[in-house]
Amino acid sequence: MGRVSSARGIVAALIVVVVVAGARLAGTVGQESQVNLNEADAMRLAFNEQMGKRVRVRLSSGEDIEGQVARVGTAAVALTQLTGQEFFNATINLEEVAAVIVRAPGK
Repeated sequence: MGRVSSARGIVAALIVVVVVAGARLAGTVGQESQVNLNEADAMRLAFNEQMGKRVRVRLSSGEDIEGQVARVGTAAVALTQLTGQEFFNATINLEEVAAVIVRAPGK
């Protein structure tokens, strides 16, 4: 089970790297990512950068939840306007987040 958790952590870190690199290549002048991927709270910082924007969150269970980032705390993130569940909001434990997937600018 430890190998699975380690693999998920590595995959999550790689996805964040790809998202950040994609944002840079898309020409986001003046909006360069400030997320340090070596920090323990890299996922929280990634959510902070997406405040008010739509994101897709891949959970450790493999489930995807898509919505607008409303609030980010030290232990959880709140999403509103969930895709396919417009009358619901979600509070997600940051420890359960495997990846934060964002739309590349200009796409």
